[in-house]
Amino acid sequence: MLQSVYARYREAYSGLPREVWLMAFALFINRCGTMVMPFLTLFLRQERGMSESSAGMMLSAFGLGAIVGAYIGGRLVPLVGAVRVQISALLLVSPCFLLIPLAESWQGIAAAMFALGVTGEAVFPANNAAIALLTTRENRVRGFALQRLAANLGFSFGPAIGGVLAEIDFRLLFAVDGATTALGALLLLYFFGFRRLANTNETAAEKPTVVAAPLKDRTFVVFLVLVFLAALPFFQFWSTYPLYLKDQYGFSKPMIGAMFAFNTTIIVLTEMILVDAAKKWSQLRTIGWGCFLACFGFGILPYGVSIAFAALSMFIITVGEMLSHPLASGFVADRSPEGGEGPYMGWFSMVFSVCFIVGPASGAALYEQDPRLVWACSMVFAFVVLLGFLVLARVSETELATDDTDENRQGEPCLIEA
Repeated sequence: MLQSVYARYREAYSGLPREVWLMAFALFINRCGTMVMPFLTLFLRQERGMSESSAGMMLSAFGLGAIVGAYIGGRLVPLVGAVRVQISALLLVSPCFLLIPLAESWQGIAAAMFALGVTGEAVFPANNAAIALLTTRENRVRGFALQRLAANLGFSFGPAIGGVLAEIDFRLLFAVDGATTALGALLLLYFFGFRRLANTNETAAEKPTVVAAPLKDRTFVVFLVLVFLAALPFFQFWSTYPLYLKDQYGFSKPMIGAMFAFNTTIIVLTEMILVDAAKKWSQLRTIGWGCFLACFGFGILPYGVSIAFAALSMFIITVGEMLSHPLASGFVADRSPEGGEGPYMGWFSMVFSVCFIVGPASGAALYEQDPRLVWACSMVFAFVVLLGFLVLARVSETELATDDTDENRQGEPCLIEA
C-alpha cells in the first residue's frame, strides 16, 4: 500500500526539468510571506475605518493596476524575456507593499494598491510563459501544478503567521511580505541570471512561429469568459470570505489564517497526484467540473456556522481549484503558438485582473445588503460555468475531429476517371 502511494508520488514529480524546480523554489520563498492580501480588508476596516464597500474599492484599484500589469507583462515577455520580466517586476513589488500602511487617505491607499497591482501582476504571464518554454506538452500541466504547489506551500505559512502578526501590529504584514518578495527576485537572479530563456524542448518545426492573435481565437475567447465567471466567487477569498468567517462564523484572525492554511495543505499533499491522474481526462470538461466545485463550495457557506462546516466548504473549494487552475494554465499554453505564449498568458492573467476589480467591489456591495447574496450568486455561477465548459468541450472536440478528417482527405490520392 505505502509502496504504491510512494510510486504514484514519484511518478507525479518525475521528468520535470531542473529549471522548473528552481523557479518553483523561488516562488515558494516569495509566497512564504504572502499575508497582506488575506487580511487587507480587515486592515482597511479596523485600521483605516473603511466600510466593506470602500475596502472593496481599494481592492478594485489593485485590480485596475493588475489589468495594466498583466498586459504589460504579457507584451514584454517576447521582447525582453520571461526571467527578466519576473525579476524586474518582483523588485518593484517590494517597495509597493511598504507604501500601503504609510498612506492615511483613501487616495494614497488607492494609488499604492494600483502600483502594487501593476508590478505584481506583471509577474504571472512571465512566469507562465517561462514554464511553457521549459516544458513539453507531455509534462506542461505538471509543470504548472508544481508552480502552484510551491506557491501554496509558501502560502500555507503566510496567512497562518500573518494572523498572529496582525494581532500584534498590522504593519508587520507589509514588511514581511515586501521582504520575501525581494528575496524571491534575488533567488531568480542567482539561479538564472538576467538573461532570456531558450526553448530547448520543442523545435520550430514542431511548433511553427506565428504572430499571436489571442482575441481572434474564438474558442480561447469563450474560455476566457467562462474563467472570468468562475473566478468572481473565487476572488471573494480576499474580500468578503474573511469578513464572513469573522462576522457569521465568529472566527478570530488566527482561525481565518488556519482556514487558508488548510486550503494550501490539501493542495501541497494531493494536487500533483490529482493532476497526474487528470492527464487522461478531457481537459475542458475537467476544468468545468473543477470550476463548478469551487463555486459550489462557496455557495454552501450560509448553510452552516461550525468549524467543521467551514472546513468542508474549504475542502470542496480546494478540490475544485486543483482540478481547474493548473489545467486551465496548461490549456492556454497548449493553445498558444510558438512565440505567442506571452500574449496568450497575458490575456489569461488579465481575466483574473478584471476579476480583482469586479469581484471584491460587487461582492462587498452585495455583502452590505445581505451577506448571503454573495454565496447565492456563487451557486448560480457554479451551474452556468459547468454548462458552458461542457458545451465548449463538445464544440472543441467536434472541430478537432473535423480538422483531422480534412487532413486525412488531403492525404488521400485523387482518382480521376477517364
